[in-house]
Amino acid sequence: MSSAVASRLSWGLILSTLDFLACLLFAFLHDGTFSVNNFTSQFTNFSFFTCTIDLFLLQFIRSALWFVPAIIHIINKPDTLSSWKEPIFCASLLICAASPTKLLLLTERLKPDEFLTFGDTAFLIWNFLAAIILDSSWNRYFSRTPSSYIILDEDNEDLEHRPKETFELIFRLLQYCKREWLWHISGFSWLFIYSVTRIFVPYYTGQVIATVVATKSYPALSNAVYIMTFISLVSAVAAGFRGGSFEYAYARIQRSIRYDLFSGLVRQDVAFYDAHKTGEITSRLAADCQTMSDTVALNVNVFLRNCVMLLGSMIFMMKLSWRLSLVTFILVPIIFVASKIFGTYYDLLSERTQDAVAESNDVAEEVLSTMRTVRSFACEKVEADRFYDKLTVTLNVTRTKAIAYVGFLWVSELFQSFIIVAVLWYGGHLVLTGKMKADLLVSFLLYQMQLGDNLRQMGEVWTGLMQSVGASRKVFEYIDREPQIQHHGEYQPENVVGKIEFRNVHFSYPTRSDQPILRDLSFTVEPGETVALVGPSGSGKSSCIALLENFYLPNAGQVLVDGVPLEEYEHHYIHKKIALVGQEPVLFARSVMENVRYGVDVQDTEVIKSCEMANAHGFIMQTTLKYETNVGEKGTQMSGGQKQRIAIARALVREPAILLLDEATSALDTESEHVVQEAIYKNLGGKSVILIAHRLSTVEKADKIVVISKGKVEQIGSHEQLLADKEGTYAKLVQRQMMGEQKPKKNNGANSKRPANSINVGGTSQGNAMSLLSTSFSQSASSVTSH
Repeated sequence: MSSAVASRLSWGLILSTLDFLACLLFAFLHDGTFSVNNFTSQFTNFSFFTCTIDLFLLQFIRSALWFVPAIIHIINKPDTLSSWKEPIFCASLLICAASPTKLLLLTERLKPDEFLTFGDTAFLIWNFLAAIILDSSWNRYFSRTPSSYIILDEDNEDLEHRPKETFELIFRLLQYCKREWLWHISGFSWLFIYSVTRIFVPYYTGQVIATVVATKSYPALSNAVYIMTFISLVSAVAAGFRGGSFEYAYARIQRSIRYDLFSGLVRQDVAFYDAHKTGEITSRLAADCQTMSDTVALNVNVFLRNCVMLLGSMIFMMKLSWRLSLVTFILVPIIFVASKIFGTYYDLLSERTQDAVAESNDVAEEVLSTMRTVRSFACEKVEADRFYDKLTVTLNVTRTKAIAYVGFLWVSELFQSFIIVAVLWYGGHLVLTGKMKADLLVSFLLYQMQLGDNLRQMGEVWTGLMQSVGASRKVFEYIDREPQIQHHGEYQPENVVGKIEFRNVHFSYPTRSDQPILRDLSFTVEPGETVALVGPSGSGKSSCIALLENFYLPNAGQVLVDGVPLEEYEHHYIHKKIALVGQEPVLFARSVMENVRYGVDVQDTEVIKSCEMANAHGFIMQTTLKYETNVGEKGTQMSGGQKQRIAIARALVREPAILLLDEATSALDTESEHVVQEAIYKNLGGKSVILIAHRLSTVEKADKIVVISKGKVEQIGSHEQLLADKEGTYAKLVQRQMMGEQKPKKNNGANSKRPANSINVGGTSQGNAMSLLSTSFSQSASSVTSH
């Protein structure tokens, strides 16, 4: 027998034995004295109105449920334990309802001055407590999978805690209400006044009806109406202030949730955005946060209001007739059973809905942000149909939610009606037997309807909270996610010299961990040196830039700046010392001045100076608003060359120690490229530069050229040194490129076809031989590796 089975059997035996002994004891004390005859006589003279032996039989049901975990382990299906939680919860509620039901039966034939015996009272209380112990023991112990059955990996290490996730999320959602305590105190105060005044409405309504029917007195009627009018006015004023306080609190909660999510998103590493689509993340930030803030705050308001009214109604009902009140309380657990089952299913459907909405938003964001491409390929109808398909998926999930909600309302309304019928019948029975005054029955029925409405709204609160839980699961996942790259470095030297070293670096992108990009790559950039990285597409050039920007961590090896590992530098400090101009620079929808000054606090004169260095000042001054000109979303109001020159100015204004140029001049015409390159080289002041280029005119000016192929360094040297090695990869590629550029000269036609491996950029022959190592390198990969 395994330890898990033995443990379950032991606990089941202990709990069932304790339950059996307690029930046996209280059965022996049936008439108030301890006697075996009290137990046996209940079998021979059984009556629902006098015996408690039926409560004793419920003990066997509880014992059977306590032995279920051991049986499940014996048949070797421990993973099904968690699925038993809902049935156990429902069974516990029904067993709880047996106590007030039995109480009504036992007191039905008692005289007004008679009371239940100690044994029967203790039996009723124990039955109620035993049901609670049954559910608690399953939640805390039986439903958990033993550690021997849990696979210890990062995906399943928290498996045993998942059943509590829903309640943990609800509690965390409520913490946002705690933050806005001032406005919630105001709202709760007015809510309390409103709820208390509404509690008295059924009572005085009943008094008005009773006065008209019984006394037919105008003074008595007027007095009751005056009181009702005053209560209604106070209730209306309190309702207004309550609504205003909570409405403002909702807005503040929404701000807090969105800020927390956005703060969590912007600190994530770049690998996170490689794996998650922008549209999906935007949907979480917009739709999910809206759902969370609206439903949580609203449902807290509704829940607290109904709690106060429910408590007040119960007090009045118990005062009017405790027997009649128990009829309601017997059927309430059944409604909670339905709410629990529906709420769990609704939680799952809400999460599916939010995922479907996120997918449709992702399609919309992708299409709208690439509208030029969509229009150029005439794919408007195609994208509209794709978006419609995503909306259809959302509609299908929502339809399932609607069907489930219909079922819940059927059950809820059915039991509500059944409660009213039961109260009417039993209330009439109490009036006819003289156990209740007739004029109080009307007030009780009004309280009963109010109680039913309170319970219905509280059931909807649970549904709303489940909807919030479904929306919040991903939101909190993003807020809590710890980025793989933690910016805990604190090293801030007075000066960065600019020595860069890649030392035995191995790297693969997190989304493609099985495809190595860099393999034992090593090279050094001395201070003030300009190094060009050349190689075919996918060889790892841009990956070197990404590692140096600390976008990713290498799988092995180190990237060092001035002999210090990059991750040891303070995050903000090192990114002021390293400036990047990407192949496709992205500008923000702000003015030119704000784009160039992005991330640094410099004077306008320094911004203008950096623009002059990048050959951007001229075209900026030709615009209407000059440096206040808005560049448009992602710089769409600027040409490709203008965007790139603004990006270069944005890098130069920081006066970096290290400048990274990833095809930084690829979008410029020959003249602008020459001017920008000259400005960059003249004003670097000994700064270290790593550039990636496919143009020979850019590469040949570098102090050192690093040839990378398949993630490894094949050659290192200056342009002249590498050309001197006739058998080297660099020399062969330059020769092949030059030959490719010369072929078009044999054709005189203006529309003559050019070789597929050449790019004619115009200008002199030196300017024409610029498409180095791009298409030629990729087409001749086999010849490269053979050498």
